[in-house]
Amino acid sequence: MRHIVIALGFILFSLTGCGGGGGASSSPAPPSSSPPIITAQPSAITVTAGTTAAFTVTAAGTMPLSYQWQLSTDSGSTWTSAPGSATSSSYTTAATVLTFNGYRYRVQISNGAGSITSDAATLTVTPPTSVERQINATTTDSSITASPSAGEAPHITINPSSSINPKGKLLVFLPGTQGRPGNYTYILRAGASRGFHAIGLNYPNQTAMGALCQVSSDPECYWSARNVVVYGGGTPVTGQSPVTKADSIVNRLEKLLAWMQTTYPAEGWRQFVLTNGSVDWSKVIFAGHSQGGGHVGVLAKSVALNRAVYFSSPEDWYENADTPATWPRTRANVTPADQQYGFGSDDDTLVPNSHAFTHWDNLGLSKPATGPVSVDSALAPFSNSRQLRTKQAFNPASTAITLALKYHGVTVNDTSTPLDATGKPLFDTNGVWAYLCFQ
Repeated sequence: MRHIVIALGFILFSLTGCGGGGGASSSPAPPSSSPPIITAQPSAITVTAGTTAAFTVTAAGTMPLSYQWQLSTDSGSTWTSAPGSATSSSYTTAATVLTFNGYRYRVQISNGAGSITSDAATLTVTPPTSVERQINATTTDSSITASPSAGEAPHITINPSSSINPKGKLLVFLPGTQGRPGNYTYILRAGASRGFHAIGLNYPNQTAMGALCQVSSDPECYWSARNVVVYGGGTPVTGQSPVTKADSIVNRLEKLLAWMQTTYPAEGWRQFVLTNGSVDWSKVIFAGHSQGGGHVGVLAKSVALNRAVYFSSPEDWYENADTPATWPRTRANVTPADQQYGFGSDDDTLVPNSHAFTHWDNLGLSKPATGPVSVDSALAPFSNSRQLRTKQAFNPASTAITLALKYHGVTVNDTSTPLDATGKPLFDTNGVWAYLCFQ
């Protein structure tokens, strides 16, 4: 009996210890998958235009996790895949421009167990710091020749002040005969401080139009001579040096804008160029002093400017007959007359106001029945007159070499325009330049 019990014990041990004589074995259950969860949402970012913005997200869940960043340009109404490399836990934008301001970014995270979409993070893009630069025209286009040939006068560019919203308009200023853009920085800075992009444009201006045409018998002399400078390639009048298309005012401006956009893409210069590379004249306030103002008039007869402004100009007068050039009257305005303004000095003998007023009348510039409005005794908006005058004295510290040049520069030239008690340009602080150019 004792022996039997031992055998049974052995059999029992054998059955349990050997797995039941070949019965089926069980496998461990596979681990369960966890859908993604977000532990740190993307944060809103503020950057200066021209820099990039980097968004990040932190997530947990069963690996691998897949990421797809998305972009909304309409405040979250619609979403598309973000451009560039947008499939990791971080996303970096391209160099930002002001149009990126207000864009929203989010990320969709997924794995085999599910997906989740992050909160949207808003990108704020602030304007870049205002910078004043001097740029040679020959730098922007190898076909351009230096003007003057001995000691090139550089263009001046200023992007708007970052303290004010950009206006989306461009002030282009043309100096007078033998003048340089650097002689007119006050008005360029006045524009930039108000949110305007500003350019002082160098061009071939060594010869006065009057020297070419004032004793000419050709009634089209002034018109022809100015078109040679503005557009280039035409037939010069007697005594005028040829101007190639590359050296023209129009090409110099086009090439400068293209160069600025390529070199400083965050500053917004592209908005003033059409897709074909030409200037978007509808956004340009074209202003000029003396010879430069006359060229502005030719452009206003040819293209639809945002505004045309004549400072102490034009002086297109035939001396022998004592009569004005006919083009302001006979050529149709493409820029409407109510978008054209003139400002002259009563003491200017180089472009007498009597001549300027005649041209402004012929251009169709409106004025009260009493005549052009004196800014010395009136406030903006100066009865909405398109013709303004002043009898302000020139700045006593003017370095202009003759008395006539000192009075001629009163309206806008840096060295001669009067200053207020704080040392700032009077016509800036009293609203004259703003009325003329910056509305």
